[in-house]
Amino acid sequence: MIEYITNIEEIDSNDLKGFFVGWKKPLTSEEHYKTLENSDYFVIGYDNKKSKVVGFINALSDKVNFAFIPMLEVLPEYQSKGMGSKLFEMMLELLQNIDCIDLTCDTHMQEFYEKFGMMKSQGMIKRKYIK
Repeated sequence: MIEYITNIEEIDSNDLKGFFVGWKKPLTSEEHYKTLENSDYFVIGYDNKKSKVVGFINALSDKVNFAFIPMLEVLPEYQSKGMGSKLFEMMLELLQNIDCIDLTCDTHMQEFYEKFGMMKSQGMIKRKYIK
C-alpha cells in the first residue's frame, strides 16, 4: 500500500534509493534528503510493504505568489500506475493559494502536465555540468 506523506521526519536518506535514472549528475541519497528537507513543500509516495520511498515531488515558493516545482520522480517499477498524477494533484492542492506555479520539463513530458492545466512556456536554464 502506498502512503503519501509530507513529513521529512518519517524517512531518512536510506529510504531514497533508485531515483535520478539517466541523469548526467544524479543526486546522492544524502543530497536528495537535503533537497526535500530544504523544500518549502514536498509529497512523498511511500510503499509500506517494502518500507521505501517510491515517488516524490517538491516545490520552492515565496508562499505569496510564486512557486516552482523542480522535481517529480517515480521509481521505474511504480510508473504508469497513477502515482505521478497523484503526487502532482497533491502538490497543486498544497499550492492552491499560489497564483503562479512554474516548472520545466522535457518535451515528452509536456502532455502529462497539460492534463493539469499547465501551459507550455519558454524559459532559460543553466546547467554547470553541461559544457
